[in-house]
Amino acid sequence: MKITVYLAASANGKISNQRNVPDWLSKEYGQGFMAISQQTKAVIMGKTTYNILAPDYLPLKNEGALIVLTHDTSAKPAQSNVIFTSEKPQAIAAMLEHQGYSEAVIIGGTATVSEFMKARLVNELILVVEPVLFGAGLPLLKEVDHEIKMALVDVKKLNDHTVQLHYRLTT
Repeated sequence: MKITVYLAASANGKISNQRNVPDWLSKEYGQGFMAISQQTKAVIMGKTTYNILAPDYLPLKNEGALIVLTHDTSAKPAQSNVIFTSEKPQAIAAMLEHQGYSEAVIIGGTATVSEFMKARLVNELILVVEPVLFGAGLPLLKEVDHEIKMALVDVKKLNDHTVQLHYRLTT
């Protein structure tokens, strides 16, 4: 299964501000976020990301699979295609493959991305760099103890101030 991480980051590498409010994201990031979600039809996120998006901004409406990593697996989903799970990344990837998905996208946050990186299941990273600096906020990775090498696949200028970096993981 191909797994891509699609995230926005500040110019200093934070994927969220201290307020945890996504008011700094460009419309181009939002368009790319929706496009890759529609392409893969399998979206993986953590509970904090889900809480920010649900119910109005979830990228798939009653189609595909929205997998939410959480310890609170008894939470009530906002729609029928939301699955709350505390499974490990390998089990989530196997479940999606069993359901017929050949690719998935991870849309946040730090803990979810880190768990899939630690499991070495991520194939690509698409990082949309927004023109903002955060003194505090969430890093892209936390407690990942191995070095991850990447090869640059593409660079796109999305608007006058925002770029998208597309990497393939090589290790």
